[in-house]
Amino acid sequence: MANTTKTYIPTIVYVEDNAGDALLLEEALRERGHATQLLVIAKGDRALRYFEVKESARDLPPPHCILLDAHLPMVTGAQLLGFIRGSRVYDDTPVYIFAPETGYHDLIEAGIISKESFLTKSNDWSSFLQLADLLMRSARAKQDNIPASATDSKPEVHAVGTLRRRDTKEQRSQG
Repeated sequence: MANTTKTYIPTIVYVEDNAGDALLLEEALRERGHATQLLVIAKGDRALRYFEVKESARDLPPPHCILLDAHLPMVTGAQLLGFIRGSRVYDDTPVYIFAPETGYHDLIEAGIISKESFLTKSNDWSSFLQLADLLMRSARAKQDNIPASATDSKPEVHAVGTLRRRDTKEQRSQG
């Protein structure tokens, strides 16, 4: 008997105005062998419209994972995160803010991100490979309806390595 179970390729939405960073993520996903649909939206206002349409179209599922650049034209990553986290449609969708570590304090002060949702943006290839793996772990956890982390109920997988923001001055000076 044929297997009739539907399998879906996870969808990752990456809101990024830097075409180079978007290409690096696409290449990292491909190199790691991750089968995914990567939707890149270059402007914050267009992303907001996309998320509004997804919110109102109850028959269309939200993406499996969302990655937001912090610094976008028109509508910022923090503003998009505020909209997404204010909508019940995205309650179980992992959402990450991708920014240089220098932007961490501004985002924390906005009061809408957690340590788990902040990823340190780096320009080295190994960090993009780590990012590809983390996004796929998050997307698969949502797709399979399993907890992303055993330690909390947030939908985000906890970052490690160079993606993880170092929390103390001593940790930051080490690398």
